[in-house]
Amino acid sequence: MYRKILAGHDLHSGGEDAVALGQEIARATGGQLVVAGVFPVGALPHGFEATWKEEEENVVREIQSAADDAGAKAEAFPGSSPASGLHALAEETEADLVIIGSPRHSKLHQTLAGDVGLGLLHGAPCAVAIAPRGYAEQAHDELSTIVVGFDGSSESRLALEDAVELAGLSGATLKLVAVAQEPAIIYGKGSSMRGYQELKVAVEEQMRQQLDEALASLPASVTAEASVVAGDPVEKLAEAAAGGALLILGSRGYGPLRSVLLGSVSRALMRTSRCAVLVHPRGVTNEPRTGRKVKAATVA
Repeated sequence: MYRKILAGHDLHSGGEDAVALGQEIARATGGQLVVAGVFPVGALPHGFEATWKEEEENVVREIQSAADDAGAKAEAFPGSSPASGLHALAEETEADLVIIGSPRHSKLHQTLAGDVGLGLLHGAPCAVAIAPRGYAEQAHDELSTIVVGFDGSSESRLALEDAVELAGLSGATLKLVAVAQEPAIIYGKGSSMRGYQELKVAVEEQMRQQLDEALASLPASVTAEASVVAGDPVEKLAEAAAGGALLILGSRGYGPLRSVLLGSVSRALMRTSRCAVLVHPRGVTNEPRTGRKVKAATVA
């Protein structure tokens, strides 16, 4: 579960959205919320050192102010980019979740993975969530609905485990959604619509069986509902999670363990969803992480 939560703050409204989502999850889990900011570091032409030192001090000051307002810890960290700095800080602090906001050019109430989000979502060492633009302006005292995209894969089952625990702690309703994609139509000798319809029914029945088994395994303390819908996974999951829910997805089904890698569905949802989206890393275990040690700026 999310014991340490990093809310990346860009000193703009997107940072406030990330902090607001972080507060909700921290309240539910009892986890520690850390408001994190990244200041630039690297080789500089002679004479520019004072400029970067001033920028570091500004980040430290602003991050401390945002953390004080949120009742959280502050952490300013060096990085060649915001994504690399947050990635390194997540490893350094053994964070369980990193949250960022959507960029300023995104539409109101839309989730959009900008450059920082996409950078984090390629190999992040922990779960990554993106809050939609304007999230902080909405009244959120607690999580009300958690939606899980479930396809029977091991990655979606891991995401479901976290969603079940979070729903139990927060009292949120858990919605399991399995999307049965229509089989590709194959044209050629011997193909028939009858065979296509039989295959379509078989796919839906398999998804329904997997979903029923998953639902039956949930603890009685969690209020849950499940549905199998046919169509495009991106469209159907976005519809199911509309209205302020938290959408939790599994990572792509291949790649390094303990890393977040976007698949086609999660990538598209990061561009079209109107709710907060959380992508669970692949193959999480209880083994301690080891990350490179980089000295952070001291925040008084």
